[in-house]
Amino acid sequence: MTSAENSPSQPTLEAVLRTSWEAFHPGQQAPLGWLTHTTTQVLSHLRHAHTSTPPTSDTARHPDALEQFHRQLREALVDAVCTEQVSIDVANTLLDVLDLPLLPRRWQVRLTLPLLIDLTATTREDAFTTAENTIEAALADLSTHIEWDGQEGYEAIGGELDADEPLVQEGQDATHT
Repeated sequence: MTSAENSPSQPTLEAVLRTSWEAFHPGQQAPLGWLTHTTTQVLSHLRHAHTSTPPTSDTARHPDALEQFHRQLREALVDAVCTEQVSIDVANTLLDVLDLPLLPRRWQVRLTLPLLIDLTATTREDAFTTAENTIEAALADLSTHIEWDGQEGYEAIGGELDADEPLVQEGQDATHT
């Protein structure tokens, strides 16, 4: 190594990775071999990128070369994540440190939403069933899965007679009292 590579103004790749880990995982030890493996992968990628596309002039090293390096780094991290050599959290930590866009990931989000639905029903159970059906119909076009967990934590407060609903049942005479 030359003195320029070891100067205090330029930290080593290991120091940058260690600092990055500590910044995103305070008080947690890095997984065994993570630092060595990640350092080796990044250096290997840099050597491969440097030898496979040598710049022809000083102008070729600047914006396009940097953009190409960023693209190649993202591609290498995607490959490493897909082959489970690196976790997506580690890959995103490295990308975040380099101020690059993070890798997208699938999320499963469970929300508990307080909904108040005014409806007409004859019993508490019918009120819940009608409310659940109303919600399912409203969300039918979305990629969702609704897990109804019973009626614990639910509340149904009976109100006044709904005068807009007909009181006569089918087969019953309206004049019969």
